[in-house]
Amino acid sequence: MHITKIKQLWLDFLISERRVSDNTVEGYNRDVNFFIDYLKQNENIKNIDSTFLNNIPISTFRSFMAHLTRQNKSSVSIKRNISSLKNFFKFMEQNEIANNQAIQILHSPKIPKKLSKAVGSVDVLKLLDSFNKISKEKWIANRDIALFTLIYGCGLRISEALNLNIKDISTNDMLKIKGKGNKERLIPMLPIIKEKIDNYIKSAPFDFKNDSPIFRGVKGARLTSRVAERDLAMARDYLGLPQTTTPHSLRHSFATHLLANGADLRTIQELLGHSSLSTTQLYTKVDMGQIIKTYNSAHPHAK
Repeated sequence: MHITKIKQLWLDFLISERRVSDNTVEGYNRDVNFFIDYLKQNENIKNIDSTFLNNIPISTFRSFMAHLTRQNKSSVSIKRNISSLKNFFKFMEQNEIANNQAIQILHSPKIPKKLSKAVGSVDVLKLLDSFNKISKEKWIANRDIALFTLIYGCGLRISEALNLNIKDISTNDMLKIKGKGNKERLIPMLPIIKEKIDNYIKSAPFDFKNDSPIFRGVKGARLTSRVAERDLAMARDYLGLPQTTTPHSLRHSFATHLLANGADLRTIQELLGHSSLSTTQLYTKVDMGQIIKTYNSAHPHAK
């Protein structure tokens, strides 16, 4: 089977079965076409069919990666291109067109982890207050205030906050969180957080039971991350805050603000639910100005 027909079958599958977006299909198609052009121009391959695709050696894929590097493609771009190729070859394997295992052992370049930009404490307070101004219904404003106060006040992932049920808030003001890998942790809840959640529950037009989700949408179902992120984006735009102001940046702000005020990394690690301290260190980098300020105030010879 010729590459043109195989590729069309794959694209049809992505559209009809996987229901991926038009932009994603276009990106996949572009990446695979780039590989095909490389084979024709750099490897002098004239006929690309299922037999050829089945027998491409790992060395050819690695040469293609080197070619992308010489084209000054970023690590992110190369990783995406290899991911598209793996998807294409996986489709051929599943449909018994070709079964090339070489690409499956190809390692994509590692992408350096980028830190979310912390939101200043003053901007966090402005952000929370803005929901009263932009929300059409009072209970929705109270819900969003409670949700993002919780995320910032406890350092939760947005998925962790939205998965909470009423029973997860214990009588001694502790939160039981189920994080990644179903790992549970207990987090103390500040009185202000409990107050905001209580205000929201009292104003919401729903009956809350132990198994009820705490945060709910307009029809009473569990609030989705898409709606929560949309509401935060509206508040962010209302205040003119940067697009880096996201639910995850509030979690990052929780960690950096604790560190700046003297909390140790091990404590922050437990609160964030990180299995590795090195992950916590990524979340808790402070800028050089803060480091110099702390050094000058703490070192004996600086006084």
